[in-house]
Amino acid sequence: MSVVLYAAFAALLLRRAGALGDAGAVSQVATWVLFAYFGIGVLLNAISRSRPERIVMTPVSAVLTACAVVIARG
Repeated sequence: MSVVLYAAFAALLLRRAGALGDAGAVSQVATWVLFAYFGIGVLLNAISRSRPERIVMTPVSAVLTACAVVIARG
């Protein structure tokens, strides 16, 4: 299920960035929602009990969040 969700997230971000055609107002709001979702992911990965998750996934989530905000502001 998560693969399907991330594919939908990628399609939304690509549409908002203009790579998949014109983006509407709904995609603008949805991009900001994804930014918040990814930001929460950074926090949750950072406080995880799993050391590998903290070391690997926290920076990955931070990069994903940064990319989402660049697209959202774009």
